[in-house]
Order: sequence, then C-alpha cells, then structure tokens
Amino acid sequence: MRKVTLLSSTIFVGPGLLSGGGEGLGVGVAGLTRAFILTDRNCRPYARPVERLLKESGIETLTHALPSGEIQKSPAVAGRLHQQMARFGMDRKSALFAVGGGVVTDLGGFVASTYMRGIQVYLFPTTLLGQVDAAIGGKTAVNLPQGKNLVGTFYQPVAVVCDPAVLKTLPEREYVSGLGEVVKYGMIRDASFFDYIEKNVAGIRGRDPQVLDEIVHRCVAIKADVVTKDEKESGERAILNYGHTIGHALEAAGNYKTLQHGEAVAIGMEAEAILSMELGIAPLEVLAAQNRVLKLCGLPTRAKKMPMKKVLTALKLDKKNILGRTRFVLPEAVGKVRWGVEVPDDLIAAALRTVTA
Repeated sequence: MRKVTLLSSTIFVGPGLLSGGGEGLGVGVAGLTRAFILTDRNCRPYARPVERLLKESGIETLTHALPSGEIQKSPAVAGRLHQQMARFGMDRKSALFAVGGGVVTDLGGFVASTYMRGIQVYLFPTTLLGQVDAAIGGKTAVNLPQGKNLVGTFYQPVAVVCDPAVLKTLPEREYVSGLGEVVKYGMIRDASFFDYIEKNVAGIRGRDPQVLDEIVHRCVAIKADVVTKDEKESGERAILNYGHTIGHALEAAGNYKTLQHGEAVAIGMEAEAILSMELGIAPLEVLAAQNRVLKLCGLPTRAKKMPMKKVLTALKLDKKNILGRTRFVLPEAVGKVRWGVEVPDDLIAAALRTVTA
C-alpha cells in the first residue's frame, strides 16, 4: 500500500484494500457518532467491508444503495439523501462513506459538504475513473439539465481508499472509459507517464495488477501535486480540465446517455488538440501521438451524428467561461499544456464538425 497526501486528505493506493475483505482499509473512525454509507446496487459487495469496519467499531450505521447511473447525480437525489440523514439523526460528528464510482463519490462528497455545513466524508472509488480522477482533489458536484457539474463545492475528504484489484470486475466499456482520464494525465503533466502508457498498453488492456497499481498511483500523485498548489482552480488546476470543455458539452448534448465520461473526454482531447494545432500552439505530431495512444487504449476520437447545436449550447454554460467567452486548455507538447486560451467561434465549430462528422 502506498500513501499520497493531498492537503487535509490521505489517499491510500493498494490492491486488496477492499477486495481483500477490508482488513487493510487503513482509515481511522474513532470519535464518530453515526455513519451513513452511500453506494449503488452494483457496488454493494464493496460496501460490506466498510460497513463491517464501522459496526465493529461500535458506530451506528445506515447503508443506502442507489440505482446506478449519471441520472442519480442531481439536486433532487441530494435533497432526498439530506432528509434521510436527518431522519437517521446524523450530526456534525457523523460521517458519510461513499463507496462506488464517480457518480457516488461526486454525489456523496456534495451531500457531505452541504449537510450541516459540512461533515466528514470518506471516499472508496470502485472504478478506474473514480480512482484516478473523480474521487481525488475535493471537487463535488451534481448535474443540472443544462450542463454537467454546475452545482458543487470544493471539499476535501478525510481519506480516499483506492483498491486497483476491484477494477477487474468492471465492464469493459466502463474500464476503457476510465483510460481517457489516464491518458489526460500524461498529456498535461508527464511525458514519461505518457510513454509508460503506450509501452504498457497490453498490460493496461489486460488489467495486469502491477500495471494497474502503477497507473492509479501515478495519476493520483500527479493530481495531488496540481491540487495542492491550486485547490480552488484559480490557476494551474485548470490544466486538469483538458478535454473536458468539449467533453462535458458532448455529454450534455447526448443527455448523459450516449457517451460515458471518459469517452467524451477522449473525444474532447482530440478536438482540443485540433484547436491547438490550428492556432499554431502544438505541431501535428502532438495530435498524432495523442490520437495513437487513445486508439491503442480502445477509446473513441469521434462522436458521430452528435447534434452540433446542442453541443454549442452546452459549451456556453461551461463553468470556465468568462463574460460568455469559452476558454480552453490546449496542448503545447506531450506533457505540457496551456490554460485559459480563448478560441474564435469559427475554429470551435470547425473542430466540432471534425469530431462529430
């Protein structure tokens, strides 16, 4: 097991932390009055070790399993959870334990951060996307019909427990989707990691335990370093949004049903690399290298027949917009990006036509 410190959080990475029965969960729960475990129906088996730890510690515990799916990340669901926690008697010495993918950890973090103005939260991500990105860094959110993650907070968990061994049970599409965020880390910050991904594609696609442990740890370390320097995204943390400006718009345009998040990010990275090339920021070789690794990982670089009008409408609601102007993170080279770049509307439309044709 390896530990990464991120501000007030400790992130634990190691195989067997959940899948091994929970003996090595590593989190301290002394002093808690009550615990609310939030999970989804697919992840219920991974919530049991957490439940057992809490009950053996004498903590009154309530578990709630949601249906799976992005639709659960809504203000309405959050409100119902707040009410359930209040009925259970949760107070400011209680804690929420979120066990599941990015939907569960985003929603759980948001609910914990807003209940009684903030109670402790522990995250146990069970997807690749959750372990390398969604559960790391303290961003919480729910969606609105107009766009993704438009309501949220910055709120650091007490601990995040990442067990790469649980990734073996992920459906193939969901696993591959998570690789979109993995490739992103190589593109934004670490060319050597980008090379590692390309050289170890067979192990990644085959879910080799050692390779999975390495990529989760390296992604966590990169994100922890970025967030520690800029927790509230006033500067450098913006680089983590590479591929997300267009990616989120694609998700919204497909009503969060057509594309999984990592798939949308991969297509967004392709479009944003095209923008960078058109603006003369990055050479063609950067787009080609990124495209090659995305395809080796099994990720899409096109969203065929996506309605352009809906994508452009969703772009206008991007949280990084200032005075109605869309701002992008664009690559300069593998391992280096530039943030806060304004792009002319005609170039945005042209890049979108390329990736949605």
